Amino acid sequence: MKVKKIAALALAGVMAVSTLLAGCGGEGSSQTKESGKKTSDAGEKSSGERKKITALLRCSETSTKYIILKKLLTDFSEEKGLEAPEFELVSSDADYVTKLQLYINSNALPDIYGCANGALSKAAKDINAIVNIGDELERIGMKEDMNGAVYDFFKDAEDENVYLFPESLNCEFFLYRKDIFEKYDLEVPKTWDDFLNVCQTLKEKEEIPLIVAGKENWQLMRYLSFAPWRMTKDQFIMDYIGQKETFSENTAAKEGVDLLYTLGTEGYFQGGFLSTDYTAATDLFFGGTGCMWYSGSGQISQASEMYSKGELGFFPVPDVEGQENMETNIPIHGGFGTAFNAQTYDDTMKEFFQYMCENYSDSCYNDAKVFSPFNDEIPEGLDQMFYDLQPLFETATDAWVSWDDKLDSATLTNLVDEQQKLAQGKETPEDFEAAADQFIINNSK
Repeated sequence: MKVKKIAALALAGVMAVSTLLAGCGGEGSSQTKESGKKTSDAGEKSSGERKKITALLRCSETSTKYIILKKLLTDFSEEKGLEAPEFELVSSDADYVTKLQLYINSNALPDIYGCANGALSKAAKDINAIVNIGDELERIGMKEDMNGAVYDFFKDAEDENVYLFPESLNCEFFLYRKDIFEKYDLEVPKTWDDFLNVCQTLKEKEEIPLIVAGKENWQLMRYLSFAPWRMTKDQFIMDYIGQKETFSENTAAKEGVDLLYTLGTEGYFQGGFLSTDYTAATDLFFGGTGCMWYSGSGQISQASEMYSKGELGFFPVPDVEGQENMETNIPIHGGFGTAFNAQTYDDTMKEFFQYMCENYSDSCYNDAKVFSPFNDEIPEGLDQMFYDLQPLFETATDAWVSWDDKLDSATLTNLVDEQQKLAQGKETPEDFEAAADQFIINNSK
């Protein structure tokens, strides 16, 4: 197996970095750089006899996507008598965007490549270098086998087709310390009002209510966007971008702003939260600091021992009190999508796609220890959390909506600056709303 790694590229990609962070929460924000030489024959056209399958992935050798595709591509290649698959890995978000954009600009994409659902997938579509995954799933009779919310996550904003294959099914939820909740006779919150009441009680008892990785832009933005997601799914954020809605006049948006402001200014986050990155926040919570932590299925292995001992519980995103909330309350996304190059999508690649789909669940559970995007039965022998979490999302049809892959880079950067001021109490919710509304007006000029 050949694994070619590339050096960090100097060209900046602020816009694209925000796209890459869509729903990622952890691995996607890694800035590790891996060195090596350029893949010389990536994007091999299908006109000649195929010798191997090439792939460009935004990940490292320990990442879920690589673990799964390495297994499937290697086994398939051996079965078909092909050379070992060739991987080009880039773990830095900015460097990966730069590399992918160069391949798109030169129309030299490899057979398989990681891609976010947004500007980059549109650019690939514009040069006819991306396969309609929805059509392919229908061709092999497996479209209905995929989790509805995961499929929904990758729907194209322009035509509602699906061009990206999910890395896995990722779900997000709150973890909480059952012993502390029991100590103070606290109930799991069902609404955000309940949540804030729990936080207030914990603070009064001199506990740290909530751990947050405030240094990671997406973590604070989750709290800003929870209420709009539960109340409108993607309607508010898309109408905001289209200048049809404003923060200052939209009820759902104001709920999100008030929530982040209250959590920050009432001292419900840990001290120094704005300088805490995701790794440090994770270490804090699992090391015994804090009572609640917004986590996800990517941390099952870290939570497993405490969960099996009955020390941890979980709960979904609370409802907004007095408002109509959509049924889905577990954020579900498919990770960083996988695209297939339409220009090299020959019979061999079609065979691989079917092989991949038919064996994907097995590799997810047995090799990568993650949820499969397909509704296959979970095998025996996994951590108990896999079985206990599944009922929360197995019939879900609405996906999580990440603001950071919808907003243009300038607006995203500005909102991030303002959300930090809001959480610190350096500006009021009204100040934040006025500033946020102005960003869209200014960027449209």
